Amino acid sequence: MANSQTEPDGPAVTRDGPAVTRWSVVAVIFGAGLIAAGHIGMLPAALPAIRAEMKIDLVTAGWVLSIFSATAMAVGMVAGGFADRFGHRRIILCSFLLLALGAAAGASAMTEAWILAARAFEGLGFVGLVVSGPSLITQATSREDRRLVFGLWGAYMPAGLGLMLLLAPALLALFDWRGFWWIVAGATLLWSVVVWLVLRIAMRGEGARSIPQERSRIDLRDTLARPGLWCLALCFMVYSLPWMALMAWLPSYLVEERGLAVTLAAHLTVIVVVVNVIGNLIGGWLMQRGLPRWSLLGCSAALTLACGFGIFTTAAPDALRYALCLLFSGLGGVLPAAAFSGVPLFAPSPRHIGAANGMLVQGSAVGQLAGPPIVAIAVSMAGGWQGGMWIFAGCGALGLAFALAERLFERRL
Repeated sequence: MANSQTEPDGPAVTRDGPAVTRWSVVAVIFGAGLIAAGHIGMLPAALPAIRAEMKIDLVTAGWVLSIFSATAMAVGMVAGGFADRFGHRRIILCSFLLLALGAAAGASAMTEAWILAARAFEGLGFVGLVVSGPSLITQATSREDRRLVFGLWGAYMPAGLGLMLLLAPALLALFDWRGFWWIVAGATLLWSVVVWLVLRIAMRGEGARSIPQERSRIDLRDTLARPGLWCLALCFMVYSLPWMALMAWLPSYLVEERGLAVTLAAHLTVIVVVVNVIGNLIGGWLMQRGLPRWSLLGCSAALTLACGFGIFTTAAPDALRYALCLLFSGLGGVLPAAAFSGVPLFAPSPRHIGAANGMLVQGSAVGQLAGPPIVAIAVSMAGGWQGGMWIFAGCGALGLAFALAERLFERRL
């Protein structure tokens, strides 16, 4: 018999979920993920104009770029606990407001401190949205569809980031960067209305009430006590660290070392980002067909280990090295689908899913924040880009170890 319990914030919830998947909920939540990732992708193209207008130095610009990852690293699990306590629908709608207000405040910014504070608000909204989204997806999907749906959800970051990177140059050509950010703020508010309407109709009566603060603290403690969740978070960390490092440094490498034009280098990088979506969808499809979760985690880690040596070697031709970048980002992208799909399995109960998602988001954020500087240090110490291969190798080896540990924890269940 499936485990079930009565949630403090709604009707009976089972690990199996509803008999029929509510695809309207899945669609609007995935759209919410695209918008959240778009708030990250709207900055890189606008940053040169912002720096020129506000006279922002390179260090401050780095903080403006990394504030989302820093926020997620600091409050990911706490945000998930808040979502579990106050209701995921409330938190996701509040998160939309924070994203929209942050973008509007950034568009009105006159100083570097102002724009940093605005991006911090957006970062909080981003974290709240991405920890609440999977929880609502879990409530809306049947057990038969859940692995496939989480493969789709895992694609929100590369899909939203890639889409915004493609749209940003055209929007900046029509408007200045402030107008561009006002458009993003307006689109965020508009989609929040769509989400509110769909959730109100499709999930009436679910996720409406809060749970006591003491119970919330106990839920966080119980979530932290699950080693399977720790393994998933660590797998996500050692996956996102090299992936984000590659996305951050590939344009610089192509321009400075290979002599490519800036526009061409940007387009080649966007392609590497976008193929990650394919990996996420493949991961969901393979899990839907019964492939073990640990094997997908291990496959992603093995690709990180193997591709890293080829990407950073000077002996291979450029075409092969770029192909390995596509392979690493593409097939390596099966990991988010596998990791997110494991949350309902390892969470102590459906009530803990927000906090469990927060653990994964926090692990991913640690890797995203640490990846670019760690690779930069390795390259500097090695005296060339070949130093990056050892970071990839270390992350791949750790990922394999965590994947094998995840297999043991799943067998215990």
